[in-house]
Formats: sequence, structure tokens, C-alpha cells
Amino acid sequence: MTSFQLFIVGTIFFSVAASLALAKKYGSLFNHSQRMVITMFIGTSIGLCIGMFFAFILPGNMYLSTMLGLSAGAFLGGLCGWNLGVVAGLEGLISALMGGMMGAMLGEMLTYSESLLILNFSLSLSVCSLILYPVFKNLSSPDSVIYSYKWLLKPLVVFLIVLCFLLAGSVLNDEPVDDINHHQQHSS
Repeated sequence: MTSFQLFIVGTIFFSVAASLALAKKYGSLFNHSQRMVITMFIGTSIGLCIGMFFAFILPGNMYLSTMLGLSAGAFLGGLCGWNLGVVAGLEGLISALMGGMMGAMLGEMLTYSESLLILNFSLSLSVCSLILYPVFKNLSSPDSVIYSYKWLLKPLVVFLIVLCFLLAGSVLNDEPVDDINHHQQHSS
């Protein structure tokens, strides 16, 4: 595996591990709808990442990359939602299953540079989906009054941190983007 592929796998497993830890810590504070939103968001974004990853490492083999994307996405999405309850776990499983399928298909149909952009976008979604835990925790508390406007800077700081993280991961891609032609070119 290349360092860029290890970066992708590491980011996905970080998102899953952080989601499990946050669900264990804050899960009892959420109502049913909040649990469903969290698991759907995390499941879909992780499924997209996994599907795109398998399309990257198995170019030209759409069936295998789709089946692996479905399976791994469903497992990781269900795992992320399991600490929030059985229904939320099933929601995460189905959302990640669909995301894995869509990611694998997109990865096979698009060019390498376009797939790289979508993969970076879905990686950022999976990392940023972890923000939902503290946001919903604060919405669930009876004292949800904002005492300071410093909270306006928090989304900007998180965005900049995730942006730097993704740029650092893209630097690990040691292959020139324009010279890679391992995806099939589909004509319509």
C-alpha cells in the first residue's frame, strides 16, 4: 500500500474509532431523531470513502470494488451506530451500504483526478461528521443559551484543521495526477 492509501485507511478508522468513543460518551443524551441523523451522516460518508478506496485499489474491477464497498461500508456503518441503539445501528448499516455502493461506482466511472476530489470531500465529511456529537449534546441540554460569540470561530477553526489534514494527505499521493490513467474511460 502506498502512503496515500494508508492515509485514507487511517482516516476512516480514526472516524470510526472517534465515533464509537463519542457515541459511548454522549449517546444517552440524544433523542431518537438525533441518533438517526448522526448515524445516517456518519454511515453515508464512511461508506463513500470505503467505496472510493476500493475503486482506487481495484481499478477496472467494478463488481469486486462494489461488493467490498458494500460489505465494508455496512460493517463500519453498523459499528458506528451500534452504541446509539439497535435502530440507529441498522440505520448506519443501511446508509453505509448505500454509500459504499455509490462510492465504488463513482470511483470506477470518474477519472483519477475527479475521484481524488470526491474522495477528499468524503473524507472531510467523515471527519466533520464527528462535530454532530457535541452539537447535538448542546442542543439536548436544558441550558442551551449562548453566553459568548466565540462559538462562531469554532466551525472556522474546525474547517481549517480538516483542510490542513486533507492537504497533508494529498501531499502523500506521490503519483502525478495527470499521468495516471488506470480508470476506464466511459463514453456515452
